Amino acid sequence: MSDMSPPRLLHLAQKSLLGHEALAILSLDQLPREIFPSLFVEAFNRRLLSILKAMKSLLGHEALAILSLDQLPRVMFPSLFVEAFNRRLLSILKAMVRVWPFDFLPLGALMLWPQVDILKAVLDGLDMNYTQKSDCRRGKLHVLDLRDAPLNFWNMWAESLDDACSSEPKMRGQPVEHKGPMSALKVIANVYLTTATPDEFLTHLLQWVKERASLVHLCCHKLKISENLISSMSKILDSLEFGCIQEVQVNSDWQFSTLAKFAPYLGRMGSLRKLSLSHIWFLTPITPEDKVQLNSDFCSKLANLPHLRSLHMNSVDFLKDNVDLVLRYLKKPLETLSVATCQLSEADVRYLSQCPSLRELKHLHLRGVKLTHISPEPLQVLLERVAANLLTLNFMGCEITDSHLNAILPALSQCYQLTKLHFWGNRISMAMMEKLMEHTGKLSALRVELYPAPLESYDTEGDDQQERFFHLCTQLLDMLKRTREPKNAVFSTNPCRKFIYPLVFGRRLHTWYECHLLVHSVDMSTSFQIFATQICNEYVSDWLRL
Repeated sequence: MSDMSPPRLLHLAQKSLLGHEALAILSLDQLPREIFPSLFVEAFNRRLLSILKAMKSLLGHEALAILSLDQLPRVMFPSLFVEAFNRRLLSILKAMVRVWPFDFLPLGALMLWPQVDILKAVLDGLDMNYTQKSDCRRGKLHVLDLRDAPLNFWNMWAESLDDACSSEPKMRGQPVEHKGPMSALKVIANVYLTTATPDEFLTHLLQWVKERASLVHLCCHKLKISENLISSMSKILDSLEFGCIQEVQVNSDWQFSTLAKFAPYLGRMGSLRKLSLSHIWFLTPITPEDKVQLNSDFCSKLANLPHLRSLHMNSVDFLKDNVDLVLRYLKKPLETLSVATCQLSEADVRYLSQCPSLRELKHLHLRGVKLTHISPEPLQVLLERVAANLLTLNFMGCEITDSHLNAILPALSQCYQLTKLHFWGNRISMAMMEKLMEHTGKLSALRVELYPAPLESYDTEGDDQQERFFHLCTQLLDMLKRTREPKNAVFSTNPCRKFIYPLVFGRRLHTWYECHLLVHSVDMSTSFQIFATQICNEYVSDWLRL
């Protein structure tokens, strides 16, 4: 009789069973549950995929799945967590969070919309570690990320994991920092304040954090506001740690008085990198007294934002004649300046051309800013100053004339790093368009270039002439091809009185295409029809906002 111990016999039986794949799968329903963890590990190590798949289906049995967690290889956790999430196995999610073997859990990347039941299950699992003094030694979770992310984020993250590294992936750009195994939990979230705020998801999260203030650190990286009344969101704002906020987006119909009430909160956001303001207006024309209030209530607060590198202003009433007030308080040079559908005076543009905060500018967008009444010299000086670093330039709908374009062409031709150029919505003659092609032909880094139709494409009543338009565009693109192969070069007419959609003609990835009203096409594949449709929709959407 053999003197082998029962564990040894069990191990040999497992190895023998796994040697017969079909038999192993048929036997699973009859095996004692205590055998499953070690059997799963053995099957995983030997890459017996069909057995793993069969065993994985049995993980639908809640108690068995939870029993197996302590024995699972750590590399299996991400895929099993995703499956439990998709099947809404809340008890298993809760148990997995308790023994999560990585510092980082990107929960938000799985949620296409806020899911309160999932959040509650995960937070309950965290409570087992952080508030109930769990003796589980495997759980290492220190960062719960609730921000959204691309759909393939989990696949990319899981593939980047190995036994020596379990921290937040590089694509997030923020290192995971903690002090010891039971340091405060860091919860990263983007907060959206709307007229429907507070929603149940945000309410539950904030209450959970408040009740565990000594154990949990809530870090809001992006704050988006589309609420009109500060009073209705002040309680939520007061609960945030302003030093964590890196981006603020105000997309609401605010009077300046509302912005003035928000400004004290803004002035406390010392880590802010991007500020976007949209639709801020005064009830009456701005008086000298209003300028003093603007300076003290808003502009001066920008001095407290030493990391601000991106400033976006869309339909902001107070900007005209006050660009100097806004920009002079900046502590660091901007990388992005976007001004859309705002009125600027010549003094404003002249200040931009001299402003020290724009010397490192990489993205200059003046979409919908009417430049007809402004002399071209300040634009020329501005482009000359930023040419060495500029990556994107947007002059859509600026009513640039031949004289403006002629003045800035020498500076434009020096923007050798430029990758995107947007000139749609300007009325330029064919002769000047030919000069533009000569100068942009030198810019080999261009990936997207969007040009207006030459003036000769329209009849005397302003309606586009299709055959004439296509003929002129063919000539212009031929000029580009003499110096370089354009990648995405598109010409478009303005929407006219007959049709809301423009004519579009261009070259994408070595293929010519042309379309009319998104319906008529010549030699266009489906993918290029989709591309042209997207171009037209983007164009019309932008145009209607001007």
